[in-house]
Amino acid sequence: MKSLDASSNLENIPALKVLARSRVEGRMPHAVLFTGQNTELLLKASEWLAGLYLEVDDPLSHADCRALRPSKKSRRIGIDSTQEVVGDLRLTSTTGRRVVIIYDVDRFSPEAANCFLKTLEEPPANTLIILQTTNYYRVLPTVLSRSLRFHLGGETPVIQDASWNNWIKEFENFINKLATSKPTQNRSTEIIIPLYSLCARFEVLLQLFLDDALEKAPPPPIVDEEDKKDIVEAYEESIRRGIWNRMLVAMEEKIRLIGRSHPSLSLQIASTVTVLESSRVRLELSYPVISAMENFLLQTVRIFANRPPSSSS
Repeated sequence: MKSLDASSNLENIPALKVLARSRVEGRMPHAVLFTGQNTELLLKASEWLAGLYLEVDDPLSHADCRALRPSKKSRRIGIDSTQEVVGDLRLTSTTGRRVVIIYDVDRFSPEAANCFLKTLEEPPANTLIILQTTNYYRVLPTVLSRSLRFHLGGETPVIQDASWNNWIKEFENFINKLATSKPTQNRSTEIIIPLYSLCARFEVLLQLFLDDALEKAPPPPIVDEEDKKDIVEAYEESIRRGIWNRMLVAMEEKIRLIGRSHPSLSLQIASTVTVLESSRVRLELSYPVISAMENFLLQTVRIFANRPPSSSS
């Protein structure tokens, strides 16, 4: 799977230009929230700003840089790791400056968020807190109110892969068949067999893309060997989440395009998009991938099968 090179020309991004100028002028805000749809861009921007502030090329391995990440398959930022970072900020720094990077800040558990709020509101002197998320509307209001938001924009990177292109084409054909066939035909083998084929191949492609991404991406820094398993597991889950999100974005685009060709089916198209969003939520909650896809496709068949005959195209 070819990936977008989000590391190029970061200095030319308007928001980062503003922050670079603020750093030179000594007006750096104490808490910066990066938002946008491109996970890779958010990661690169966060690390770039940390390096700029600490004046180092590799901030993640620097003694004055701390990171909070979601852990385990639940992908939550827990109270224990948060208390550890808050405690570390009380220690003497080696450079006179400190940075805390919070990855996927929307994954804060309520207890961890409450623990960190005082630090976020009044951090130790010369401390920069960098938060980032692709899910801005899921960030706790108390966190939003204490940070300066910079939206980096960026579309969700498109998956450029022949196998995926074949899959998304077959998915498009599947939805088209539901839209153009009579309601009584939608449960035939012409629908059900392709449905389960799509489910199985979606899961296989996701794993292939994940393996490819993990092979190319640098692993997260391991500070404590005791936490190594949790960090690696959360890191892999974060990469997986980014990939299936791209896959679901492509599916939604196809559904909406089909809706434009069949205006009489606007209700069915809207319901299908809603069901797809429900599948996204299930995946966020670590629901089995193949089960989430099966549930989505079966509900979609029912949506089109139950439409009035006059809606058939």
